[in-house]
Amino acid sequence: MRLRKLRSTGRLAPSKRKRRKNPHLAYILWTVICLVTIITSTYPFISDYQLERKQAQAIAKYDHSKKYRTTKDYLAAFYRKSSRQVVSDPFSKQQPKKKASNQVDVAQSELETIGLISIPKLKGTLPIFNGTSATALDNGIGLLEGSSDIAGGKGKHAVLTGHRGLSLHRLFTDLPKLKKGDKFFLKVNGQVHAYQVDQIKTVLPTNLRYLQKVAGKDYVTLVTCTPLFTNTHRLLVRGHRINYHPQNFYQHAGLTSLGKAVIIALSVILVVIAINIGGHLYYKKKGRNRRLRPR
Repeated sequence: MRLRKLRSTGRLAPSKRKRRKNPHLAYILWTVICLVTIITSTYPFISDYQLERKQAQAIAKYDHSKKYRTTKDYLAAFYRKSSRQVVSDPFSKQQPKKKASNQVDVAQSELETIGLISIPKLKGTLPIFNGTSATALDNGIGLLEGSSDIAGGKGKHAVLTGHRGLSLHRLFTDLPKLKKGDKFFLKVNGQVHAYQVDQIKTVLPTNLRYLQKVAGKDYVTLVTCTPLFTNTHRLLVRGHRINYHPQNFYQHAGLTSLGKAVIIALSVILVVIAINIGGHLYYKKKGRNRRLRPR
């Protein structure tokens, strides 16, 4: 009888030890899964927040420089730089490479802020860069090479391009929400110009008909890719110059990307805590019932 009892005890002991380890393994697994979820779910918002900070710095630097020039001097400097730019499709994957001895100098030249654009309906204010290089379009809005300057005037037609549908940044993603009659504003050389949307077209990339200058008209066209993710066509949202009535130029979309990331992270953390507490109580109660069960 004693031998059988010892044998039976020897067989049961390992299984009991295994059962005791399972809850801890489950806790570790859940924790790892939740941590991965937190990182993957908040990364886009944190990256977007970093871009927002970079854009805010560019806007602040441009807006507070106070080194405004006469319109004549501004245009002379603008066209002197524009004459050295290479015209290309702003959304093409094959962008011409600029030659420079220092890549930092290239990036800084491509991110030279020449103005600001504010679109109240989209609740956004973005820097405008001179050119449509990949660096410029990843960080803000680019002035299409070969189009008019953004200082405005009769017989001019500036074309501003922006990406849509990027995984991390909005930029012109919500441009299709604009309707005829909506307004947008450009701030350039210390002055604010107002434009009202009067034409919306969807065309092939090779169709430049609606980007031409019109005598006596002051136009600005906002351009992005469409449909979303397919990018086979171009969405053109044109506005004509109207009188500007002073108002709040800067637009904010409410909760920042970092704020959204914090909310998501806190929500996931609370779920992790709840699951761990629930699992701990469950296995604790299960172990107590097993000990109280009559043999």
